[in-house]
Amino acid sequence: MRCKLVWIAFFIIVFICLNLEINAQTEEGFGIINVSLSRYYYIVISDKLWAGIFYTNETGVAQNVQYPLLAGSGNNSAVWNYNKSNGKTEYWIYYGGNTNSDICHGATHHLCSRPGCIGLDNVLINISNAKWSASLTNDFNNPSLSNTVPFIIGFDNLHKVYTNLSPGTTVYLRYWLDVPPASAANTYSTTYQIRVVPAGEDCV
Repeated sequence: MRCKLVWIAFFIIVFICLNLEINAQTEEGFGIINVSLSRYYYIVISDKLWAGIFYTNETGVAQNVQYPLLAGSGNNSAVWNYNKSNGKTEYWIYYGGNTNSDICHGATHHLCSRPGCIGLDNVLINISNAKWSASLTNDFNNPSLSNTVPFIIGFDNLHKVYTNLSPGTTVYLRYWLDVPPASAANTYSTTYQIRVVPAGEDCV
């Protein structure tokens, strides 16, 4: 049984904190100036990741074109996992700021045929069938299919994209999807969330 294209849309949650505080105080002719600059951090998402994650059944040389998936097929690649011109992934997150941070991600729900998985006629593909891999190296072999981790719903400290990232670091990602046998022909979607937190802090 054939399945229509499966795609993941997403939104980004970025917390940016920048506080500059100047306190001036005089006492007995002495001036005291105290300046405090808090930590701040931000992420930049690649254009292809910003557009969404779309899976394809293409095999062999990447064509960066979306094709329908087949029920029972495995390791279906995201369209831009391998740029046909250089073999590199076009999915990446750049981290900037003045403090080390962790990047968290997760889906809001399973891959569903109805928004929010609501409705009696809704059918779904469990989100654990979607997998991701991350690396600080971007070439044909990295991020690697052999290092994939299944997606989860929500944020989980055990499933962080990367931890203790230094400012100025780019994390590269690839995504794959297994389609269970007997999956109904349909279009499935979920919302993909990305969040940055100070290094060592909880994702939620």
